[in-house]
Amino acid sequence: MAKSPDFMTEDFPFWTFSLNVYESAGVPEACLALQEAHGIDVNLLLYCGWAGACGTALNDAAMNRCLETAGAWHGVIVRGLRGLRRRLKDGFDPVPGAAAEALRKKILGVELDAEKIEQELLAHAVPLAPPEAASSPHSIRAAAANMAGYFSALGLRETPADRAHVLTVLRACFPEADAETIAAVIDAAFS
Repeated sequence: MAKSPDFMTEDFPFWTFSLNVYESAGVPEACLALQEAHGIDVNLLLYCGWAGACGTALNDAAMNRCLETAGAWHGVIVRGLRGLRRRLKDGFDPVPGAAAEALRKKILGVELDAEKIEQELLAHAVPLAPPEAASSPHSIRAAAANMAGYFSALGLRETPADRAHVLTVLRACFPEADAETIAAVIDAAFS
């Protein structure tokens, strides 16, 4: 029997990458906008950036493996926890507001644990080489192609606003890269 992958490890490069990207200016808002408009799985969007940083352009088979591997977990567990957390945001009668808020904060922690598990599922679905040199043109093109491929796999046609959000995320994935270069790469990937 094959050994199951270890989950919830401390040293997990994709998780660290995701935290750094997500903490960048404008990224939470861009990710939320894509999530709300199209049901984009932010973990998978970030995996597209991570795969690119590792020099990997995900082909259709790899993208489908990612969608299949993380789909049920994301749909049932991550979205379920998010729904509970959001439901408690404005309280829940007759529960006192402070008690609802305390529970909401606990659910947020569990939701983050669930997102980390999803990221580990993705990392095991399509193993990647270590990241390439920071902001190599190949890495940036691969990440943009991966994000465009994700939109395509979902059957989405991006809007100008979507491109702007993807540009924000991609710039955070490659902060050392020139902004005009990244914009040109996004235009090429999504055309």
